[in-house]
Amino acid sequence: SDGHEVSKISFAHIEREQDVHKWQGSQICGLYFDELTHFSEKTFFYMLSRNRSTCGVTPYVRASCNPDADSWVAKFISWWIDPDTGYPIKERSGVIRWMLRREDQLYWADTKEELIEQFKLESPEELKSVTFIASTIYDNQILLKTNPSYLANLKALPLVERERLLQGNWKIKPAAGLYFKRVQLRSILDTPPLDVVSWARAWDLAATSEDEG
Repeated sequence: SDGHEVSKISFAHIEREQDVHKWQGSQICGLYFDELTHFSEKTFFYMLSRNRSTCGVTPYVRASCNPDADSWVAKFISWWIDPDTGYPIKERSGVIRWMLRREDQLYWADTKEELIEQFKLESPEELKSVTFIASTIYDNQILLKTNPSYLANLKALPLVERERLLQGNWKIKPAAGLYFKRVQLRSILDTPPLDVVSWARAWDLAATSEDEG
């Protein structure tokens, strides 16, 4: 009545994939996911279809998550992640890319024009822009100031969880009781042999680093 626009924010959950159909007919201009890796790929893309509105706000999607090497999200954002270390590539953080789905497969490009030309698109509205912004606890200075002991809590985690939740590592995962990062290993060969039938790698838990003498 006073001429001001009114916005509405709703919080809800989707426990199972079949629950997405409860949202059929919905119009959500701002769609937010908390811990995206806890949702299935099917759930995410179905809810993406509900991201629409005639209210004047351009529809958009935002999602937060912690690294999970086994999640579909890891593949979805793989361009932004270093395949060797598992850490986000700093230079790519926040860089926008474009995707297009064809026959249940996602195609990516650095620009809209690339996909438009490749698929002879008549309507660029078929394309969706995507970006990944890397962040760690060190970016949350308000939390660190208010609750400095939280950093100690993260550092007290076992290696794999510490790498995921503190350092943002998207590749590390437990392996037969042995936890290691690829960056902890180095090759002793300048040039790998060409007649290798199979490769195997071992790690001695009792090994001592060169720095420890």
